[in-house]
Formats: sequence, C-alpha cells, structure tokens
Amino acid sequence: MFRLMKFHVALQLLCLFLLSFPVAAATSEMVEIATPHEVGVGKAFFARITSWYPLEDLTVSWNGKTVKPSVKEDKGKYSADVLLGIGLRQETGVYHLGVSASVWGHVRQFGTSVKVVETEFQKETLTVEPKMVIPPEEVLERIKQERAVILEALNIVSPRQRWEFPFSRPVKGKMLSRFGLYRTFNGHTKGRHTGLDFRAWLGTPIHSMASGAVVLVGNFYYGGNCAFIDHGNGFISMYAHMSKVFVKQGDEVASGQKVGLSGATGRVTGAHLHLATFVLGKVVDPEPFFDGQLRLNE
Repeated sequence: MFRLMKFHVALQLLCLFLLSFPVAAATSEMVEIATPHEVGVGKAFFARITSWYPLEDLTVSWNGKTVKPSVKEDKGKYSADVLLGIGLRQETGVYHLGVSASVWGHVRQFGTSVKVVETEFQKETLTVEPKMVIPPEEVLERIKQERAVILEALNIVSPRQRWEFPFSRPVKGKMLSRFGLYRTFNGHTKGRHTGLDFRAWLGTPIHSMASGAVVLVGNFYYGGNCAFIDHGNGFISMYAHMSKVFVKQGDEVASGQKVGLSGATGRVTGAHLHLATFVLGKVVDPEPFFDGQLRLNE
C-alpha cells in the first residue's frame, strides 16, 4: 500500500512538472486562428483568435514583431482580432503566425501559416521640382534625421487597441495614385509609392481614419506637413502634404476627427492628401481599408 501511495504521489508531481512548461497544441483542440488563405505583398489582413477557454496574456508573433491584442468575451467564448500585414518590399513565401496564451495558469503555444503571394503594381511618371528628385547637399543630413524620427514613430506597438472596424474615410475625394506604383520622377526612377493619394483641393478638411493618439507631427522634406496617429497594437496612419495641421504630439483623436487641411507641401505635383498606413512597422496598402476588401474574419 505504501509503495502504491508513493507511485501516485510521484505521478501527480510529474504531471505538475510537465504542465509548468509551454505546451504546443493543434489549433482545433483549444484555439482557432482564422486568417485569409493567402495575402498579397503590401497588404494588410485580419487574424481572429477564438477559444472556449479564457485567453490570458495573449501574444501574437508575426513577421519578427509581437503584439498583445485585447480579448473579448461573449456568451462564454473568447476572441481577439489582430491587424497584421506584409510590407511592400517583403518576399513571397510561407510566413508563420504564432500565438501564445495562458490557459488556466499554463502557457500554451499555437500557430498557423499564411501564404504570401505576389501583388501586381502599375507604373507612374511625374514631374516635380528638380530638388525633390536630387536633393541638394545641404539637406541630406536633414533627410537622414527625419527618416530616423519617422522610423521610431512607425515602430511603436502600443498595448491599447484604439481602432474599430469599419474605418473612416479621411476625405471624400477620388482615389488617385495607388499604393505600390513604380514611380519615375523627371526621368529618374525613384522607388515606390508608399501610400494612397486622394483628390483634395487646397484647404480640404482631413480626418483621422480611426481613434488614436498623435505620436509625431512635423514638416518633412518629402512629406511636407505631416501627422502620424497611433491607432494601437502597431497600427499607424500618416497624413502628408497638409497646408495646416490642427493636432500636436500627444493629442487624443476620435475616428473622423479633423486633423488638418490638405495642401501641397513637400514633394507634390499639386494639392492632395497622401495617406500611408503601417502595421507593425511595415507599410501596407491603405485602399482595402475603405473599399470593402479588408474584412474581419467572422
């Protein structure tokens, strides 16, 4: 009898020891991760994580970054929506999406794969001031410093999700130059178009596409007067070329709130709004946020 009791005690201790380590499980057992079957280069997408188990300390790992989305409970089922994306200059292939959560006090690891495919982009030829194609020597240091400041802002991954679906359109104007265009300025090939241009005559009110906090405002060589808004969980929007900016760093803004007026500052051919969107530091196409292509995985 004494040996039998020792065996049961040892077995219980072994079980407790094993449960103290992260446990890999198939998504069908405890957690479901819903994503699109495939995603194009330069595109954002939603992932929805659901479980009948409480998901504490939920962390999503994607493309070298991590984010902690908010978990909601409805009729005993737990879920979290995460906005993710593939940058314009990233490679095709199969990417891993990792999920970690504490379930009943024990850390569990889950995961799935997302296939990234090519996206077809068009070309565009523009004429601008020569100094906006080949910058003078005296502004090179300014451009370098501005890039560093902008990069720091774009890599903010704040824990509070401020955005809500659907998103507000920043202006009513027609969509002009699309995201990802191969651009030629004054006969020189100069990279890609990393935003979406909207028709907005000089002085047109510009509105925030979602609730958030202003993390950067400034006058930049290429972008002119810009405002960067953090919508939470690594999602940031940028509004460029404005004639006036009505917000300052640290301001809280609501979805649809006026943040400035359209202008022609920076590298432009005329007054318009250049909207750029970033997910976990990677630039993605803003157009699907407004044309119905980007949907939550219901």
